[in-house]
Amino acid sequence: MATNESTTPSFALDPADALLIEEWLRARKYERQIAANTVAAYRRDAELLFLELRSGGIVPLSVTREQLRTALARLMVGASARTENRRLSAVRNFYLWCVRERRIAKNPAEDITGTKAGRPLPKVLSLDVIDAMLAAAAGDAPEATRDRALLEIAYSCGLRVSELCSLRLSQVNFVERSLRIRGKGDIERLVPFGDRAQSALRAYLTNGRTFIRGKSKSGAPLPLPTESGDLLFLSSRGTPLSRYACSAIFKQLCAKAGYSISVTPHMLRHSFATHLLEGGADLRVVQELLGHSSISTTEIYTHLDRDYLSEVVRSFHPRG
Repeated sequence: MATNESTTPSFALDPADALLIEEWLRARKYERQIAANTVAAYRRDAELLFLELRSGGIVPLSVTREQLRTALARLMVGASARTENRRLSAVRNFYLWCVRERRIAKNPAEDITGTKAGRPLPKVLSLDVIDAMLAAAAGDAPEATRDRALLEIAYSCGLRVSELCSLRLSQVNFVERSLRIRGKGDIERLVPFGDRAQSALRAYLTNGRTFIRGKSKSGAPLPLPTESGDLLFLSSRGTPLSRYACSAIFKQLCAKAGYSISVTPHMLRHSFATHLLEGGADLRVVQELLGHSSISTTEIYTHLDRDYLSEVVRSFHPRG
């Protein structure tokens, strides 16, 4: 049964297998406080493995090393190196936990290695593109003020899309012009924002968020649904803004600005980090702002455009 990331199993997971996976994930979340998206990916990886094994009449807790290798090889068909390594990481961790919990005596995944994945360079938007997108979000309509504030905060603060969509009014400090962000690993950090982002946010809170659902005949704003709570960014229905809606907004603004780039929220995060480093910011400061636990993750942003490097040499080197 060859599969890939988008494969939907053709039969249901055994209830006992589902319970075992949930027990493992609860233990993993307790130990590492891993992000919800990672938990979801690990659950999917484990479920696919269990379904693959069961389809061959193999009990997951009785699998041999060779049987596991064969099942994994089938699961990796068409998968990227990154997906392969994530799936293997999930499988290794699961069977390590099984040994630790004395569910099995020997780890069948102990010496199974993955594919060495090259780290892709981040895709970065030029300042011209970002300025054009901001210009495309001009206007006093509620959705326009939201789009501009969303873009300003995404680029000014380098937030992950999950952090952007879950941002709450209580996390915004206009006096100190900063956001209190709780990111991966439940680690909290303070991220400052500038004058332009502050102006865009105030305009949105004054003319956008309150009137996002429109006005009644009397001119009063239509009430927001209870699920909106104090979430900062809302959809046109007043509901929480999803990751997909956030991505769609950025793509629409880019297209409206006349560019054919498929912009993602993470590209704005990449642009935030790269532009800071190009401007002379310290790598450790950028690490803190991005919420990276390891400096090696931030080092990917030290790639700089060749034209920029040439310009620096010409401008500052005595023989430039």
